[in-house]
Amino acid sequence: MPNKLPTNKESIFYLNVLYIPPNSPEQEGKNALKFAMQNRIKLFYRPAGIAPVNKATFKKLLVNRSGNGLVIKNDSANWVTISDVKANNVKVNYETIMIAPLESQSVNIKSNNANNWYLTIINDHGNYISDKI
Repeated sequence: MPNKLPTNKESIFYLNVLYIPPNSPEQEGKNALKFAMQNRIKLFYRPAGIAPVNKATFKKLLVNRSGNGLVIKNDSANWVTISDVKANNVKVNYETIMIAPLESQSVNIKSNNANNWYLTIINDHGNYISDKI
């Protein structure tokens, strides 16, 4: 792990938590059904001066068609989670997309020749925000 985190963009960390129920002496020799649970929690570090993910974030996302997919460029300093990519109001992505700050990501989509693209992103509060790109 680096000694110093970047000051010009967000950083992400994953906390993996595994819970395995203990064996109790009272249940020894008896049949029991137990469930182990695992959670993966995303932790974001946002340096001072970087705005939260909001409607203005759309102005920093660029979408370009490339073969059977799209290339989405994130020019913001935030990690951006995209839940929906729509072309002419038809959902064309298969899964949620996370794009790192100041990076691009290729996304395979259902075949669709559209001029109007709409993205739905998830803000800091877990709310969905949609806008035309």
